Amino acid sequence: MKNINRFILVIGFFFIFQGVALGAGPLKIGVVDMNLLQHKSASFKKVRGTLGKKVKSLQQKLDAEKNALLKMEEDFKKQSMMLSLDAQTDKLAELEKKRRYYKYLYEDFSIEMKNLEKNAKVRIGKELNDILRKIADDQGFSIIFERRTIGLLFYDDSIDITDQVIKTYDAMKK
Repeated sequence: MKNINRFILVIGFFFIFQGVALGAGPLKIGVVDMNLLQHKSASFKKVRGTLGKKVKSLQQKLDAEKNALLKMEEDFKKQSMMLSLDAQTDKLAELEKKRRYYKYLYEDFSIEMKNLEKNAKVRIGKELNDILRKIADDQGFSIIFERRTIGLLFYDDSIDITDQVIKTYDAMKK
């Protein structure tokens, strides 16, 4: 008797929740190709260019310090035979200090570059999330996938909204 009551209860819940699912309306799906967005969007290229300039500036400072270190090492090799032991010790200490400073700069610049990139990704991700939410609300999308989503093996080009996202993103950034 217990099994029959459970069976009837399960069947009842099935029919109750089936009506809710059928009343939800049609499922509208969209797909966005983030790689294409990164390469076609003028605003994205502008952000990438700004980041590139900052990275190039940091790299130039690092290269200048590296060149100074290499010159110092070369000068020490040339002069080491003519220097007294005390002078050699002093030059080696100075050289080691310069190496540590270069290593410090390298690590500091690496962290700074990673932070710049991370901040840009977070900001752009938030902006794109807002754009996708607006497009989904305006056009009634239930789900929007990224093209490289695991499990998305095939999709019809008619559900690709990448160009629309690019236009909206570029218009928002102007």
